[in-house]
Amino acid sequence: MRCLQSVAVTWVALVLLCAAAYGQAVNGTLLGTVTDSTGSVVPNAKVTIAETRTGISRSTATNDSGNYVFANLPPGTYNVSIEQPGFRTAVRSNVDVLVNTTVRVDEQLQPGVVSETVNVTAEVAILQTDRSDTGRQIETKALADLPIPYNNRNFQGLLNLVPGTTRAFRPHSEFFNPQDSLATQVNGMSRLANNLQLEGVDNNHRTGLLQVLIPPIEAIQTVDITTSNYEAELGRAGGAVTNVMLKSGTNELHGAAYEFNRVSALAARSFFLQRKPVTTYNYFGGNIGGAIKKNRTFFFGDYLRIFDRRGDGNRFTIPTPAFRSGDLSGGPTNIYDPRTGDDQGRNRTAFPGNVIPASRISPIATRVLGLIPQPNLPGLGTNFDQNTVRKKDTDSFDVKIDHHQTNQDRISVRYSFMRPVTTDPAPVAYGAAGGPHGGGFIGTGTDRTQSAAVNYDHIFSPTLVAEVRIGVSRYRNDAQNMDYGANASDAIGIKGVNVSPFTSGLTGIQISGYSNPIVGYSASLPWVRSETNFNWVNTWTKTLSNHTVKWGVDIRRIRDELLQNQTFSPRGRFDFNPGTTGLNCASPCDNRTGFANGFASFLLDIPSQVGRDLPLFFPAYRATEFFSFVQDKWQVTKKLTLDVGLRWEFYPPGTPRFPGGFSNYDPNTNSLVLAGIGKNPSNLGMQTNYKDFAPRAGVAYRVTEKTVVRAGFGLSYEPFPDNTYAYNFPVRQNNAFNQLNGFSPALLGDGSPASMAAGFPPPAPAVIPPDGIISANTPTLRNQSYDVINLKFREGYVEAWNFAVQRALPRNFTFEAAYVGNHGVEIPTRYNLNAGTSPLRPPTSATMAWRFPPGTT
Repeated sequence: MRCLQSVAVTWVALVLLCAAAYGQAVNGTLLGTVTDSTGSVVPNAKVTIAETRTGISRSTATNDSGNYVFANLPPGTYNVSIEQPGFRTAVRSNVDVLVNTTVRVDEQLQPGVVSETVNVTAEVAILQTDRSDTGRQIETKALADLPIPYNNRNFQGLLNLVPGTTRAFRPHSEFFNPQDSLATQVNGMSRLANNLQLEGVDNNHRTGLLQVLIPPIEAIQTVDITTSNYEAELGRAGGAVTNVMLKSGTNELHGAAYEFNRVSALAARSFFLQRKPVTTYNYFGGNIGGAIKKNRTFFFGDYLRIFDRRGDGNRFTIPTPAFRSGDLSGGPTNIYDPRTGDDQGRNRTAFPGNVIPASRISPIATRVLGLIPQPNLPGLGTNFDQNTVRKKDTDSFDVKIDHHQTNQDRISVRYSFMRPVTTDPAPVAYGAAGGPHGGGFIGTGTDRTQSAAVNYDHIFSPTLVAEVRIGVSRYRNDAQNMDYGANASDAIGIKGVNVSPFTSGLTGIQISGYSNPIVGYSASLPWVRSETNFNWVNTWTKTLSNHTVKWGVDIRRIRDELLQNQTFSPRGRFDFNPGTTGLNCASPCDNRTGFANGFASFLLDIPSQVGRDLPLFFPAYRATEFFSFVQDKWQVTKKLTLDVGLRWEFYPPGTPRFPGGFSNYDPNTNSLVLAGIGKNPSNLGMQTNYKDFAPRAGVAYRVTEKTVVRAGFGLSYEPFPDNTYAYNFPVRQNNAFNQLNGFSPALLGDGSPASMAAGFPPPAPAVIPPDGIISANTPTLRNQSYDVINLKFREGYVEAWNFAVQRALPRNFTFEAAYVGNHGVEIPTRYNLNAGTSPLRPPTSATMAWRFPPGTT
């Protein structure tokens, strides 16, 4: 399928953040052309560069065209010295080279002797002179000085400055995203199409599609964002590729301490709240960097502590004292006795005065009501107000060592750690009963995240450089309901719920017309979530005359696990709806129902639906992705640079950790197919695609020393974007008990009425047939919904093109006008397979063609 073409036309004036880039994930490039006073090129000139803060130096010679290239250069500030017999030595000082950038330093030598030195003070124009992609560099000064619009001083808030991006937003819950990872859509593409890296190493959640680890902004050297026409080294994205580089130590000892504080005393009270909730935010830490051995070994480290107390206002609708006693006369509808009339709800008799006798009120309902606070506001509607304070404490640190064994061997080792602990309580009046605060997301979440990497560079010669990166990211995210470990359901008389630690706590109760769950917790709690992802990268750069050829491979091993049931919850749930105390009659009789009827059903203990999830399988996804690339950067003339590259991406179908860990719905046979059982393949029989080739081409032309024109075109593939994958029944099982009609009670498996007093029968797990195929017409599977994984799935791709004009202005300002276009092809999306698709006949007929004939379950 095709997605809507996205076109962004960006006018960027007076931008200090733009720099030319060369497509290197953790390093940069410095290049140029050497000429004499007549404009003729100077071959075999010796070019030496030295990093001013570490003393590390490299040398090369110009080729027959007078060109020189320092590829795979660690980011830093360099002095450039050029020597040639018969000419004065030229020195250019303080040339900044950033990660994923190319800096051009052209020099004209003056006649003289080598012992004479000419110090060139002209500034290097901040122009993108040698490539055609689009994006931005956010450097240390901008990171330190610009205001951050989000909590935790998250650098991702500065992505709002990048042309083509939407305003960054925070997806997922407090527990699922405790690191406050932000997301944005780039050039019209989904947030799922972005690729995140930390010093060139994979930094993506597969589950949740967030950033694994977010370093403190005070520890970041550069944030590099490439938004279109990536060079061949970068890919696995249709939106943006974001790479974060940490600071490194230098010969001088530097350190900093900082603190940011925000208190609710300076904030306004919400118009709808009686009292201002207490909010305190304290962000403090420090960093230090220096030399272990001067000019050889350097260190950098940082530590951050965050105390985050966020006040939340809660306004709920809860039952009044009169309702709790059975007096529903204040409600707007009649309450009918379900013991009268027939099982279709016909001919029922109303309770006199809409009052339910005390003898008919369920003792369990009475105990549940004892857990719910009394209203503190008048009325039957929003009648309860009480603030809560969510607590989140975060510890994080980074340690980085850079060692230059020789001028040809450099190794960098990094370890990063982050551990936010989040506690979001119910209002004090609810205690451990849970309740509607945050939709039942009440409890504690712990997220322990680790990221480590080793980068090794070896210079075989001035024209051949190799780089190896090995990285691993690991997180373990646990979230638990507030009463986890307690047999709270047993304590109020609902039996059969608390049968294991994972099912501990209070069952959920939902009453139509009230703030829900009225007691209990979100169906998503608890969960155990973890990923361990490995990344191996090897790249080579070879300079051949005026060609700089780069090639390499990138291997990513994904190990993703998520134990979470989200239908009814492992503790089960009772739903009370109005129909069970309503009247089935034809108009003009009064058959209206409302919140009072739903509450009457609860008092009488007549649920309309009962169910619980069975956490029997631990869904686990495994895959090894492989990428390779080759790119040629050709300096055609002094002014013209041509880029040609090809990338190959390989996304093999995922497999489960254990047989039966995937379950795919087959709409052709109306059955579920379990991976790895019987003759079913572990990858579900999903086709393997070997033709994800992504060519790229670009051109950059320097019209003058201050004006550059660029253009480019390329393809980029997107991986499978849906983190639910094939986790259907029985990977995620539940026992659901429903009503025969809208007026009858829910029925258990033996045909008896469901109720809180009856509790839950023993779990009835699915029987896995030897052939691994389960008919969806099985009675326990009716009324289920399924995800379908297309076995002929092909990765979608984006055709991207751009045209840009850039002009250097005085005082390091630049002006840029750019046109960027994206065209998505076969971008995956979700749709309802049972929905009507097209008319069977001309427009005179309204009949639609459905996926299944009427009557099919």
